[in-house]
Amino acid sequence: MRVALFILLLVAPTVWAQNDAPDLRALAKKTRPAVYLLVLQDEDGKTIAAGTGFLISGEGLLVTNQHVIAEAHTIIAKAENGGLFPIRRVVASDSRNDLALLQLEGKDLPFLSLAPDFSAEVGTRVAIIGSPLGLEGTLTEGIVSARRRLPKENRDVLQISAPISKGSSGSPVLDSQGRVIGVASFLLQDGQSLNFASPSEKLRRLLNANSLTPNSPLPTQTQSTQNTTYTVKSGDTLAQISRTLKKRGVSASVDEIRALNRLATNSLIKPGQVLQIPQGRP
Repeated sequence: MRVALFILLLVAPTVWAQNDAPDLRALAKKTRPAVYLLVLQDEDGKTIAAGTGFLISGEGLLVTNQHVIAEAHTIIAKAENGGLFPIRRVVASDSRNDLALLQLEGKDLPFLSLAPDFSAEVGTRVAIIGSPLGLEGTLTEGIVSARRRLPKENRDVLQISAPISKGSSGSPVLDSQGRVIGVASFLLQDGQSLNFASPSEKLRRLLNANSLTPNSPLPTQTQSTQNTTYTVKSGDTLAQISRTLKKRGVSASVDEIRALNRLATNSLIKPGQVLQIPQGRP
């Protein structure tokens, strides 16, 4: 009996580890197409920072951190295959939990599923796919080290050991099945492996508060009038065009003009080019 018990104690941890450990190659292949590098630009089209986001809907509902988009005038999402998608609008945000929902222009896109609430227990093995320092598609792994309450911020977070860096903000924290258990948010530099994420239940709460569910169609925005046009002049930039239109009583942001005309960057406009201008906001 003692021999049998001893063998059981040796075998059981091995079985647990095999069941819990993610197949990283399969997980990366499955999830990377749903993760995007976010290029953040100012009103003149200059890149000011980069972050990460991921889709939870095939219709273009993208998740990132609220702090990632806070200073951006325009956001372009770059897919693993090199495709560029303009961000059309901010759907909702939650500054306390550092979460934001964005809408990019696309349909039938790969997306990630959310794990059940509170499924991220201490010791759960996790993987993160993101864009640290702009190095898109980077995969790291670790565990959930703790669940913590930040009293001053009135915020619940996951402490994780999987490495993150600047640019990783907004990355999905994945379980062994490739489901999202958190959103990478910040790290403490005065320590080692002290990384933190917003748990997925906070993301689900934000979705519910805005009558959205993962992979749900996004509500469409109606426009009060039809689009007009603007002919690009020599020396024009999208920011200058936006300001000129505002003087004419038409409020059209650089982001809206770029999205409507499917422009990847500000430098793609040329004199004589005719741009469609949205007039949903007088």
